[in-house]
This record gives sequence, C-alpha cells and structure tokens, in this order.
Amino acid sequence: MKKKILSAVSAMAVFMSMFPVYASAVDDGAKVRVIVENSNLSKESGAVWDGILFDSFVEISDDDNALTAFAKAVEQNGCVQSGADMGFVSGINGLGSEQGGAWMATLNDWFTDEGLSAYTVQNGKLSNGDEIHFMYTMNWGADLGYDWMSTDTTLSDIKFNYGTLTPEFDPNVTEYTLELAEDTITVSPTASSKSFPVKMYKNEYTADKIGTDFKRNTEIEVSNGDTIIIGVANSNWMSYIPDGVTETVYKIGINSKADEISAEPSKDEVSEQPAENKITVDDLRNKYSVKDAVYGNEWGMITLAKFGLLTDEIKDSYTKSVKEYLDSIGTTKISGTRSTSVSGVAIALSGIDKNIYDFSGYNLLEPLSDMDYVTNQGINGAIYALMAFDTNAHYYIPKAKDGVNQTTREKLIDEILKAQGKDGGWTFDVGNKSDADMTGMALQALAPYKDNDNVKPSIEKALTFLSENQKDNGGFVSYGAEDSESCSQVIAGLSMLDIDVLSDERFIKNGNTVFDELMRYYNEDENAFSHAVNGESNAISTSQAFYAVSVMYESKNGNADKPVFQEPETSVSSEPSKENSVESSKEISVEPSKTVSQASSNDSSNNNSNNTVPTGDTQNFVFIFGAVIISASLIFVLAQKKKED
Repeated sequence: MKKKILSAVSAMAVFMSMFPVYASAVDDGAKVRVIVENSNLSKESGAVWDGILFDSFVEISDDDNALTAFAKAVEQNGCVQSGADMGFVSGINGLGSEQGGAWMATLNDWFTDEGLSAYTVQNGKLSNGDEIHFMYTMNWGADLGYDWMSTDTTLSDIKFNYGTLTPEFDPNVTEYTLELAEDTITVSPTASSKSFPVKMYKNEYTADKIGTDFKRNTEIEVSNGDTIIIGVANSNWMSYIPDGVTETVYKIGINSKADEISAEPSKDEVSEQPAENKITVDDLRNKYSVKDAVYGNEWGMITLAKFGLLTDEIKDSYTKSVKEYLDSIGTTKISGTRSTSVSGVAIALSGIDKNIYDFSGYNLLEPLSDMDYVTNQGINGAIYALMAFDTNAHYYIPKAKDGVNQTTREKLIDEILKAQGKDGGWTFDVGNKSDADMTGMALQALAPYKDNDNVKPSIEKALTFLSENQKDNGGFVSYGAEDSESCSQVIAGLSMLDIDVLSDERFIKNGNTVFDELMRYYNEDENAFSHAVNGESNAISTSQAFYAVSVMYESKNGNADKPVFQEPETSVSSEPSKENSVESSKEISVEPSKTVSQASSNDSSNNNSNNTVPTGDTQNFVFIFGAVIISASLIFVLAQKKKED
C-alpha cells in the first residue's frame, strides 16, 4: 500500500510540474549544492559503492529545476544516472532497485511533497544556495528521517557554529536566547520529521515572500537584539497540508557581545597565546590510515606519501588497481571533459614513485598536453594540470597530438593569473567575489613560481586577501558560509609557500590560527572531519583536512630536491603497447640533464614551450577533489565545490 501511495504521489507531482508559474530568475553564476550518498547499504552487503559519491556545486540557469540540476551535477562529476528525464531517479552509478533499495531526495533537508521537477528557477522554488541531497534508502525513507504519516512539526535539533543557547534546546520550547561574541552565525535546524519544510528568517517572519529566507548553513549577520525566526511546515511552502498538521515557529533572540571584543590582539598578545589544540599535527599523522589503496583513493595515496607512511604493500595495491582501470578503458583520458581526473591519478602515481611517462605502457601526462582539454574545465583544470607537472618531480610536458593547442607551463600560469580577482583572490566563477577555497588552491599551483617576476605580485595580493578575510575564529568563508574545506585549502596553500600557519601573525586573528579553526570540525571518536561545525563526518571533508595537515607536516620536515626531466627522443603513447607491463612503472628511466636540474628557479626566462621550467623545490603533490567526489567541490561548497569541477 505504501509503495502504491508513493508511486501515485510521484506520478501526480510529475504531472503538476508540467504547468510552471513563470515568476523568477537567477543571476549568472547561481549554484546549488548536490550531494549523492549511500549510507544504508554497504559494499559488503551488495552495494556497488557506498559513502558519499560526490558533494559539489553546479551552476543553474533560468530553465532548470531540481532534477535537471541533479542531472547536471551527475554529468559534471563523471557519473551516470537513469530516470531523471522521466521524473524519477532509478539508479546512480549502478546502484538502484536491483540491490533492494531506492533513491529519495531532499531539498534543503525536506522530502518535498511534489516531484523535484516542480521546483524550478522560474517559479522561485529553486534558487542560489539550495541543497539537493539524493540518498539511498532500504526502508522507503524511514532510515533517512522521513515519516510520511507524521504530524510532528517540531525541530529535533538546532546547531549554531557559535554561541550558547539558553535554555538548552528542547523541541517543545520555542523561545531562546543565543549568547555569542561574533557578528555572524550559521544555523542548521533539523526537523523531527523531514516530511515538513524548515525555513529561517531574521527579525521579520515573511514566510509568504519568496526568497526572503536564509539557506541552511549560510552566514547570517547579526547584532545585539536581532531575532532569528525558524518556521516548520508553513502553509506557503507546501502544496497541501495533511490533517492534524499545524505550524511550529521558533524564535532565538541574539545577545551579542561582539562590540566588546577588540578587533585584533597586539603582536605581543599573539606571541604569548598558548596552543590549545588537543590534537596536534603529529597526532593526526600518527592517527592517519587508509581503508583501501585503490583507484579512486588518490587523496589517500598523496597524504600517505606526504606523511611518509607508504609501504610497498600499499604502493603495489594502488598500482595494480590503477592499471586494471586503465586497461578497462584503454586510455589515460579518464574523462572526456574533466582533465582533473587525469591530473589526480598522475599526481598520486608520481607520489608513490611510479614512472608516469611509462606506466604499464601508458603516458599519464599525454592527455594534459592539450591546452583546450585542460582549460575546458575552467580554472580548476589549469590549477591541477600545473600541479601534476610539478609534483614529485618537475616533468616535461609531452608534445600535443594532431597540432592541438600545446600546453606549456607559461600558458597554465597565465591562465591562473588572468583569473585572479580585483580583490586579490580567486573563485571558480571568474568575475564574481573571490573565496578562500579557490584562492588556497591557486596558491598551491603557483607556489613553485613564487619568485617569478610575474607571479610574485599576484601571490602577495592573494595573501593580503586571505589575511583581510580571515575570521576572528581563524577560519574562512567560501560561497557565503564557513566550512572545513576552506580551512584545508588555505592551510595547504600557505604551507606550500613555506608560511607557518601556526606562527605567522598575518594569519592569526584574535589569537586563533586557521589550524585551530580546522580542528573545530574534527570528530575525534571517528578520526574524521565534517563540513560544518558539529556536523556529521564525511569523506570529502576528511580527505581534504588530512591532506592539508600532511602538507603542513611535509613543509615542517622539509623536502628533498626534485629532479627535472627533459623530453626524450621518443615518447610513450597514451595508449598502451602490448609489450609493456606494470613492471615498467617501477623506475623512471628518463634521466635529467645536469644543465636543467641545476637551473635557478628564479629565472623566469626559462618558461618556454619545451617545458624545462625550473620550479624550485617546495612544491608538493596536490589533493584530488574530483577523484574522491568527485569534486565538491564542492565543494559545500559550493562549499565543496567546486574544487574539482
């Protein structure tokens, strides 16, 4: 009976969505966050995959609805889905009804009462910052917090990134005071039953006006005397109200003492601040491990290498897995549109000392020789390609095939520099307000060239941007919200520039470092990190955080000089030869010339199409957002973003 009811509701929703109301539009660059997750069926129990498949932002246009945005995100992350064009998603990357479950989705943490295609940009029901979360259920949503028969419109919890709530939260108490010493907060309310929508407002409860609410986890500026209003199950937000359902409204008065806090401590006060982190960089290193050394876990391989924890067993396992995958597709062009997927594998293999020019007959760098392919993905593509060429060694760039636009380091650097915003930072959407996340990524790519005349001023501007936009808690905001991934990318970017984030006064605010803030996202019991403070641990946040800490560790312990490789007389194809085997990846056969390896990294005149650019000895392997998420990305991201995509 339940299945029949749900099928009928879904069919009616799809039918009703054919009659949109044209009322709204979005600005260029508007994005929604899309998450795809399976936490209810493990691989051991028959799932094709489990955990978070990807978490990233995707751009939306006036013609989009929640389902088309989802489909865009799936394609953007190199995945596949079935059913979205018919209004009902039946499978994602091979996981669907065949395994005994089904896909359900929330929009802003609500299991909508209409089909997702009814939530369009034009009718105002889908807008910038919305969150679409697809989850695999084994019990028609009961295992996801969905009770379609519930009439309970209370909240089960409210989380704040700062402050003390008085009295302690109780679902049946609707008025509170929030004591805080900050001028911005993020709020994450959770409904007792996710069959009812939840929205937030400040000072005025304008539930009948589209677009006047604040999205979950977005930054809200507050001052003493303001009131945050949270409504559950307002009739303006639902297509029908079940019998017995009445709205619940919560009010949280702000008692802010932000004005009493000095803007910044003196230098003496900063230097005397004791470290209060229970977990140190060394502690995190000792706790780090990976579950599977296989293709798709590029982050894990890179982090292990930086921490100095690689074993022959781990290397062999990952090498075998990558070879099997490349053999299955027959080329190193892992994605036709996302060059970051290629860069990620190249970086990981290089990090475990494999010959990426001749890995089982494959040249991992050859696809990246096509500048058009690299930049097709935007600024992300250029950043990761440059990192791939400058990772564990300073590699030559293979000759591009068929006269395509040849990639050079000079072009990649120019691509990154021209995307820098007037404020000194970077963002995925060139021309929009910069964010800390992408700025940290750009600094990682530019770090080997920090002394080049054309790069040095840009880096200085970026450092000023980060310093001026760092919060009093030590953290950063990206895409309107604070998150752990922004902290991670900034830590990695600064560390690759040999900037000590624990002591450099430019990046200590109110006595707090960005590492202090990152550790607020750490869930010690799980040895993992979350996207938002007090949130649930997830793979993307954890991977990026441990990667950032491993870069800090490597920067502190120093790096050996990296060899520079010149192009040989003959190059290996991106297609494998029958004679080559995995054994050929054990040693790099191309020897650097003494002339090139001894070149000064400060000599910008060496930037040429032959790719013998000296890059210094401070560059590290890059994290791969897309390979795990996929970027995402997202990134939140975009929060998360974004990063790969």
